[in-house]
Amino acid sequence: MTISNISRRTLFRAAGSAAVAGLLLGTAAPGFAAAPATYSDLIARRRAVLTGGLDASAVPELAAQLAQIVAKTSSTWESMDKSAGRTSPWADLPLSGIGSTATATSNMALAFNRLFDLAMGHAVPGTAQTGNAQLAADIIDGLQLLSDTAYKPGMKAAGNWWFWEIGNPRKVADILILMHDVVPAPLRSALLAAVRWFAPNPNWRGRAASFAETGANRVDKAVSCAMRGILAEDPDEIAMSRDALSDVVGDGRNSLFKQVTAGDGFYPDGSFIQHGKLPYAGTYGVVAMAGVAELINMLGGSEWEVVDPERTTLLDSVENTFAPFVWDGRVMDTIRGRAVSRQNAPDYTDGFALIGAVLLLAPGAGEPYTSRFLALAKGWLERCADQNMVGHPTQRLARSLLALDVLNNAAVQASPAPVYTRMFADQDRLVHHRPAWGATVSTSSKRVGRYEWGNDENNHGWYQGDGMSYVYTRTDQAQFSSDFWPTVDPYRLPGTTVNLEPRPSGSSGAGTGIPGAFQAFAGGIQLDGRLGVVGMDHLNHNKSLAAKKSWFFLDGAMVCLGAGINGTGGAEVLTTVDNRSYAPGGTPPLRIDHAKVALAAGQVRTANGSVHIDGYAGFVFLKAENAAASASVAVVARTGTWKAINSGADTGGTDVPVSRDYVTIVQSHGADPENAGYAYMVLPAADHSDTFKKAARPGIEVLANKAGAQLIKVADESLIAGNFFSAAEASGYSASGPCTVAVHEVGTQLTLTLADPSRTQAVVRLTLPPTAAGWNSVAAADDGCTVISTSPLTVEFAVGGTRGHQKSITLAR
Repeated sequence: MTISNISRRTLFRAAGSAAVAGLLLGTAAPGFAAAPATYSDLIARRRAVLTGGLDASAVPELAAQLAQIVAKTSSTWESMDKSAGRTSPWADLPLSGIGSTATATSNMALAFNRLFDLAMGHAVPGTAQTGNAQLAADIIDGLQLLSDTAYKPGMKAAGNWWFWEIGNPRKVADILILMHDVVPAPLRSALLAAVRWFAPNPNWRGRAASFAETGANRVDKAVSCAMRGILAEDPDEIAMSRDALSDVVGDGRNSLFKQVTAGDGFYPDGSFIQHGKLPYAGTYGVVAMAGVAELINMLGGSEWEVVDPERTTLLDSVENTFAPFVWDGRVMDTIRGRAVSRQNAPDYTDGFALIGAVLLLAPGAGEPYTSRFLALAKGWLERCADQNMVGHPTQRLARSLLALDVLNNAAVQASPAPVYTRMFADQDRLVHHRPAWGATVSTSSKRVGRYEWGNDENNHGWYQGDGMSYVYTRTDQAQFSSDFWPTVDPYRLPGTTVNLEPRPSGSSGAGTGIPGAFQAFAGGIQLDGRLGVVGMDHLNHNKSLAAKKSWFFLDGAMVCLGAGINGTGGAEVLTTVDNRSYAPGGTPPLRIDHAKVALAAGQVRTANGSVHIDGYAGFVFLKAENAAASASVAVVARTGTWKAINSGADTGGTDVPVSRDYVTIVQSHGADPENAGYAYMVLPAADHSDTFKKAARPGIEVLANKAGAQLIKVADESLIAGNFFSAAEASGYSASGPCTVAVHEVGTQLTLTLADPSRTQAVVRLTLPPTAAGWNSVAAADDGCTVISTSPLTVEFAVGGTRGHQKSITLAR
């Protein structure tokens, strides 16, 4: 990434930039603590966060971004209906039926969005449209029309509640901030009165005090409440906004700064749940983080400064919750929910939003956070090689300026890419980072939902939580952002076992849903922050397919096992080993069973031992009981549209066809299989010679692959690991109930690690074969780990109340 050498003096010369530029000019004190802030100061700060606060026309890196703002303003302004008899600011957004139809509600929200775009064009310094009097007049006329007819006190809220209580209040407040000097006071008061009518209190949903807001929704409401309080010079509203972050009225039950052990929020292990049962740090979590960062900095130095002593929960979440799921500046899709279906919000967009929030949060956080946050952000920015955040069209100027500043700051040393493995038991997710690749898998359980649909979004997301595996490499950073979701076969997501029974497309209308899973077992363990094991007891959406699935995360490979695959209903059952996307005509060279193969789109070959995809990965099929003996390898040309998977009112995609070619590796279990299975190894970032060697000597022995237990032996690690899905015995190892286990011998010590991902037991006993005799001294043990017998070696683990988290005991001879 090349960034011009712009001095701080040049870049931040304009006085109006202090609210943004001042954030990174020093780290010893909060960004705005120099003097008590007036209402005018707070308005200027918010404007700076929105616009960048300075004339950036002389900054080459921002030229394209400024040009896009000008172009968007011009086209939006030109399309505006300015006729005397108009009933909507835009003819394509009719408001007839407002207050009674969902369509009119969506159109109202889109009209506010367009007025915000125009207000940005008017307010951003350094363009020909900046301060244009006619543009200001047309914006005011549009606001007046909406205020008079569509968004006013006393109206009913039809359709999606979010538009009325969150989307519109945020846009209204931001427009009024941007246009503060020109919007007439009566119009400002009328619009703020409408906001208060629909969202009177950020603590609650609607006008009653019966449904408490949580997570990102609470933050969104708090931010708009603070802005309306600033605009109205109402100290009580600003205080209510600040206090809502800590849920003062609810004694902290839904505080953003309080860790939770159930429901929405941040968990002690770093998990983040929203909507009751979905890992959602990548979107809702980022929104919460960004909103809190904005409030902390906007209110800093004022009488309403955010001083909750528990705010360290949010500060710690940067490294504990978000960073593990960032791959070179991109937020992994496994924690982005239905946002994966949004054409204008690929993984790097949420990554940029997170980086912007971290940079905004950094100065007021104080040490040791400030320096670590800046280093993290710089590392993400530098490694996101195919998407330059500075001047990126999806970013605000303020974020680009912050990014430019940290990239040009020689005193900030970029954090290297992580190399670790972490299990997040409270959201059924493990993430695995190696030097050249990263991986994660989306599992579901009675606690964590399969996927989220709703508001016409994520219409084909049926199998995203049924074991979809994500592999990230630096040779293809854009794998999941280059039209992957509208073109991938939704029945053939990598890592999933599904039947080909046709599914209806998504949802329609307002509201969202998260289809639940039926089984309790999903989760796993990590070993020494380097290795991991995950399992899932899978029962599909209509109970016509069952499977036991395990994933083993090793230094250079993922090992994937499936057993007990049983189907009914007559549909063919498939396990997709991988389904890798490439530009049309751009599939790389393949080797199938070590022979070079050139496949054209539509051609299929059979692999009996291994497959290698040049520049990506190798695949080795392992010997195991009940495992499929071969796989079909095909190049498949796929065409789809973003609108097909997301036709939402404000997030819907276009109906322009997009195309990708896929290298698809599938194992078929036939129709209505009985006790079928699979066993294969994925070697990400491996070249063909690595694949050839592993095919000859895998170094992995599958000890068991059956419905009761799946175990492997890793020779060079002296490791036995796997999942017991019930009380069972396998290869001399037995467990009294469902659990994930690892038996790891290192030198003169033997460490036993166990978790109960089903969360159904108080105690689990693990018994080792007679060859494990002699380990009779306890070197270290977590609470609740007890040696019951040394011959055979039997250890009892008290797992009740652990919420699926692991315990370990280390023995010596």
